[in-house]
Amino acid sequence: MNHYPLQESGSELSLFHLGSMDWLPNQEAIRWFLFSVWPAIHKKFPALRLNLAGRGFPSELLALNLPGVNMEGKVNDANDFMESKQIMIVPLLSGSGMRVKIIQGLALGKTIISTSIGAEGIDVKDGLNILIADSPAAFLEKIEMCLSHPERCLSIGLNGRKFVAENYSNQVIGKKLCAFYEQLCFEKVAEEI
Repeated sequence: MNHYPLQESGSELSLFHLGSMDWLPNQEAIRWFLFSVWPAIHKKFPALRLNLAGRGFPSELLALNLPGVNMEGKVNDANDFMESKQIMIVPLLSGSGMRVKIIQGLALGKTIISTSIGAEGIDVKDGLNILIADSPAAFLEKIEMCLSHPERCLSIGLNGRKFVAENYSNQVIGKKLCAFYEQLCFEKVAEEI
């Protein structure tokens, strides 16, 4: 967890997404969020900012001039980008595999609002260490909760950090790997007897 320092001064309760935009599920997710979710959020919270970053941003997305949306494109350091923001959105509608950026965001103590698909493969719990939203109305509800109850928002982020420390730290993964190899060796010896 040394590579993921907790920001002590507090992060701005702004939204952000960080992901490779040359991956089609991320493009689909951001288009859906910008056109189906963001208008209602911006209408209710006009001062709220949405910061989008990642390599391979399609030029048509970078060219959009939507109110309250900052398209940064590729950033030099993901941790630096995420450090000053608190609420990470992962509005994936398709795709497979575990989202490493969610693990990274959790390790940094960020509050993650993800679709169920986005959180697949990570044993998180809605309302405890992540927030799950599968519709525009649900995203609005979760964001409103975070802005209305910043202490709860930050608590969910801290719970996420604790979850990563307990399940994905190098020490925990190393112990699991050693146990796996010990079991393989035990089984191999048992076969030879």
